[in-house]
Amino acid sequence: MFESDGVAGHAADPTVSRSPGSGVASAPAAPEPGLVRDNGPVRRERDAVPPVLLDREPAGAGLAAELSAVDEAALGDDDLVEVLAAWDRLASWAEAGAARALAALLGRTAGTARDEFVADEVAARLGADRADAARRVALARGVVRLPEVAEALATGAVDRGKAEALLLTGTLPDDVRRAEVRALLPQAGRLTPQEVRERLRRAELARDPDGARARHHDAREARSVRIEAVDDTMARLTAELPADDAVRVFSAVDAAADALREHRESRPPDAARADALVGVLTGRLRVEAPPDRERHPGGADRGGAARRAGAAAAGPPVVRPGDVHVTVAASTLLGSDDLPAILAGHGPVPAPMARALAGDPDAVWQRLFTDPGTGELVDLAPQGYRPGAELRRAVVAARDATCTFPGCRVPAERADVDLVAEGAVTGAGLGVGLHAVCATHRRAASHGGWQVAREATGATVWTTPTGRRHRRAAAVVDPRCVPPSVT
Repeated sequence: MFESDGVAGHAADPTVSRSPGSGVASAPAAPEPGLVRDNGPVRRERDAVPPVLLDREPAGAGLAAELSAVDEAALGDDDLVEVLAAWDRLASWAEAGAARALAALLGRTAGTARDEFVADEVAARLGADRADAARRVALARGVVRLPEVAEALATGAVDRGKAEALLLTGTLPDDVRRAEVRALLPQAGRLTPQEVRERLRRAELARDPDGARARHHDAREARSVRIEAVDDTMARLTAELPADDAVRVFSAVDAAADALREHRESRPPDAARADALVGVLTGRLRVEAPPDRERHPGGADRGGAARRAGAAAAGPPVVRPGDVHVTVAASTLLGSDDLPAILAGHGPVPAPMARALAGDPDAVWQRLFTDPGTGELVDLAPQGYRPGAELRRAVVAARDATCTFPGCRVPAERADVDLVAEGAVTGAGLGVGLHAVCATHRRAASHGGWQVAREATGATVWTTPTGRRHRRAAAVVDPRCVPPSVT
């Protein structure tokens, strides 16, 4: 349990026009000058744009012509990634066109009996399920209310997933959402949809904590568990739970999976979690807390070969409950405010949920010292942890929050602590030569040709085998601070 101690895209396409009343940017009505048709795709009467410069091409017919003429076999690896990104922008442009058409249809059916069934009409025509069609309808309504998102989608600055996150996350009033969206759009291209949703949820919780509590109460009443048949005689079990319960369940399953893997180390982690879930729910695994229970951010007891040998000799494993980590401001714990807290493995949660977690009889509190301006971790009180490796793991897990690969959402508690390559660290500070990295991205660094460096700011820079740099800003662990802009 953590306590926070307060120390204290792309430019718009100039050729784009706007449909009256729709708020959605539209493509030029005719091919731009310099384009001809040859019984096929539009092509340019000039040399093709080098792939590295494709991000300067406005999304639209001209970009489609450039991409249609690309010879992928003749390109280098980095150029192929640029071509992929350009196709993605073009797909966003197409989604903007689809949203424009649907918005026009919704405008005509508004106030009529037909309006209720527009999603069904879309689903029938596209061969889609109604849920996907309903999301398309919601997106079309949203871009009319916030034309900034329509323009970003039309220029390829955001894709459909990010546009949906910007428009549909939470219940923010349009004026508040517009302010948050305008702040997010310049960096949305470097954020994942999940990161966009987390920032909007944080804003929603901070703006209206009482409303958030009421909505959570209503949503909690709809909690459920479902089963769905899938291929190869398998099934998908889905549970929709309150965030704190879901994190508790997953943490317990993860801890049980660690115990199972001590008996058979070759079992993949996902398979071990599946076996643990079945074992715990069917009674084949016993869950209890041993007398000498150790608490540390890894959530699992990593005692080494001697303990594994002892466990194997004792028969079927006895597993302990998993740990849940929440970062909450001291002022919120004291009831002075209702700032959102950060639940590891989930994101922002309301203050009452954080206080309930902190009030658990088994809770262990850890004081974090943060920079009052940026919210980044600068120190950690060692009480409650053994010195050495476990304290070091605690620091890294608390500071990094997730695997440091850009966009990776694996919580640091389930990741490894790895050394950054010698000479790839600038500055000094708390665990600066270490970072949290999941198994997949650790392999990318050790076998896939990626390079990792850490800056004095706490940011982690990952460099692709072709030399392209991707920067992951330092995690903000202070609930009172807004995450930094992505650069």
